Amino acid sequence: MKIKKIISAIVISVFIINGATGQQVDIDNYSFVNKNADTVVAFGQSQNQLKDFANKFSSMIKFGNRQIKILHIGDFHLQSDVQTGRIRTDFQSFMPGLEASRGMIPPYTKNVPDSYKINFSSAWKSFDITSTGFENNSGLWGTTAYTTAKENSITVSVNNKNAVKYDFNTVKIYHSPLNEGDNIILYDIPVAYQKIYNKEYGYTEFILADYVQEIKIEIDKTSTDIFYLYGFYFDNSNPGVVYNATSAENATCKSYLNAGKFFLQMESVDFDMIVISLAANDMKENATETEFEQNLIQLIEKIRQVNNNVPIVLTSPIESYTNRKTVNPHQQAAVDMVYNAAKRMGCAYINMYEVLGGKGSCVKMLNSGLILQDRVHLTAKGYKLQGDLLFNALWNMTEKNL
Repeated sequence: MKIKKIISAIVISVFIINGATGQQVDIDNYSFVNKNADTVVAFGQSQNQLKDFANKFSSMIKFGNRQIKILHIGDFHLQSDVQTGRIRTDFQSFMPGLEASRGMIPPYTKNVPDSYKINFSSAWKSFDITSTGFENNSGLWGTTAYTTAKENSITVSVNNKNAVKYDFNTVKIYHSPLNEGDNIILYDIPVAYQKIYNKEYGYTEFILADYVQEIKIEIDKTSTDIFYLYGFYFDNSNPGVVYNATSAENATCKSYLNAGKFFLQMESVDFDMIVISLAANDMKENATETEFEQNLIQLIEKIRQVNNNVPIVLTSPIESYTNRKTVNPHQQAAVDMVYNAAKRMGCAYINMYEVLGGKGSCVKMLNSGLILQDRVHLTAKGYKLQGDLLFNALWNMTEKNL
């Protein structure tokens, strides 16, 4: 840790002398990508909130005394963690010593992103925030795992294919209330640890005596009652940006509004910025446009009930097709409504629709290998490009307010 802080101090002095403009990542040249549109527009209260965010960022850079925690809320475009993983890597690679921690990892039982590994014993199942009948036990991570078995185990490794090595010495496991006699322990771990149960927010925290890369969790239950596992938060004392993401394949604004534990668990993390990228599922062919805007505004309102000072950044959807045949008939309305919600609610706004080429861009992205044949989901190459563009927009915004 001392070595990292010394390196940070040296780099910070160069950073201050030479300025911060070199911190953007290079973007491959595509004729239709509008780099000039890759900016954050701030409305109302977000203008002061973004200045406060920049001050926190500046303090982190100068003194190495804190982490910046960002939460990106989205749908299937985030689920693979390719886009958000790219943003995370961009933030945690732009300056030595500011690598921070891995943060949130959802309890997927299948289709796990390759940035970490998670293995469950055989008795586990899962659902997400779009699953009917499970709303009361849907939380911040979008996916919830559950089991009725008395003896269970989970192994989580945070250093699978990460560019940054996310060693940790603290982990919070969010779960349903324990019955008397139930127990959660770490086993086969080479260091001592302290265990603390936080009843208010529903998590068990393990504070380790040293840094590790993997934990093995054992859950012993006294009954066959359902045990819900909402997610993990991996932490350390390293300064830097922790870029978190929550998502589900068919997620909408309403999905998050109906998730019974979402906002309580959000309160427990104390995020410094919220990014919302929703609309694709809200504005499908049979969508009601007015309902989407109302739900988006209500989502913003509920986030502000948790933290009224957190800056909220809305991103517009990019061009997509319906049934591979025609542009989504609600496309322009969706873009306009995200903009209107940002303006009305005093949020910040990034027009990713224009950044990635605007009208007619879907075919151009297809010809460039950036979007799949369904003309909805991006390729890995496309998600990485979108991640780099979003990082640059957020970085430029921060730099202007430093």
